[in-house]
Amino acid sequence: MNIEDFLKNLKGKIVIAGIGNPLRGDDAVGSFIAKSIKDKIDAIVIDCEDSPERYLGKIIEHNPNTVVFIDALDMNLEAGSVIFLEGKALEGMKFSTHTTSLNLYTDFLNKNLHLPVFILGIQPESTNLGSPLSKKVLETAVILINLLRLHLNAK
Repeated sequence: MNIEDFLKNLKGKIVIAGIGNPLRGDDAVGSFIAKSIKDKIDAIVIDCEDSPERYLGKIIEHNPNTVVFIDALDMNLEAGSVIFLEGKALEGMKFSTHTTSLNLYTDFLNKNLHLPVFILGIQPESTNLGSPLSKKVLETAVILINLLRLHLNAK
């Protein structure tokens, strides 16, 4: 899915869930983006850090029309590369840098809310313990933050 198609799919009441371990370098990118856009766009933003399963009930309570997970995905691409996927596309794939696959979360929300779930994935450079966001991933994160703010009516 290209960026235009991704943005066209952001409709109705939107929940954006950032995922990432703040202690593991580029793995923190989803959480970093969520913190940067929370209360600044016309969407419900949740920083799940490294435990998105703890927030599935909260996402369901919001009764959204669209859900977007933002996470570091190891896709064997150049660091900072971005991929936009519908959750169904994750079936059988293991992209996540976490032990639990995003596929489980997208399936759960699809079955319980019957709505589209999208993934905004960023290729990490390093997920070493104690390292900061790499320059390439930080640059990508800033571009995505600005894009989301522009598209979702920055406050």
